[in-house]
Amino acid sequence: MANFAIANSTAMGAGNVQAAIAATYKSLVVIGNSTTSTANLGSGMLRRGKLYDILIGTNGTPADNFMEFDVTRVTVGTSSVLGGGLSSLSSTMGLDPADSNGFINLATINTSIETAMTATTEVWYVGINQRASYRWVAAPGSEIVWPAVSSVGPSNGIALRARSAAYTGTATATTLWQEQ
Repeated sequence: MANFAIANSTAMGAGNVQAAIAATYKSLVVIGNSTTSTANLGSGMLRRGKLYDILIGTNGTPADNFMEFDVTRVTVGTSSVLGGGLSSLSSTMGLDPADSNGFINLATINTSIETAMTATTEVWYVGINQRASYRWVAAPGSEIVWPAVSSVGPSNGIALRARSAAYTGTATATTLWQEQ
C-alpha cells in the first residue's frame, strides 16, 4: 500500500497552472484507474484507491466571496476528463520514494473539459469563505474509495472540483491517497 500526493500548483516542469474559478465547477485534481495510463508500467493490474486528505484554498486577491468545493465520482480514461495539465502521474509523486514505481492510478490537474462528471455522484462537499483555507482528513475507515476497474467500467475515479459565483481568481488543491 503506497501513498501518493498531487497538487494543482505545478505541472511537472510546465510551471504554474492553477485553475481559474468560475460559476460552474472546475476540476482541480482527478485521480482514478486507466488501462491506457503510461503510469500503468505495462503491468495491466488495476488498483483500488483511497483518498484520505484534502487541502484547499485560493491564492488570489483577498475578498469576501463564497467558494464551493466537492469530490464527485467520475469515469477516468477519456479525453473529457484528461484534458488537463498532466496526463499521467510521475513516479516522483510517491510519498515514500521506494513505493513510487508501483503507481498504477492516473492523475491529472486542472482539466479543461467537464463533460464526464455526473452531478448525482457527489461524495464530499464544503463551502468556505475565499479568505479561508480548509483541510479534511478522513477518519480511519472513512476514506473516499474508488474501485479497481478500467476506464470502461463505472465511476473508476474521483474529481476534486471548485466553483464560485463571484471569485474568478485561482484555487489551490492538494490531495493525498493510498493505493491498495
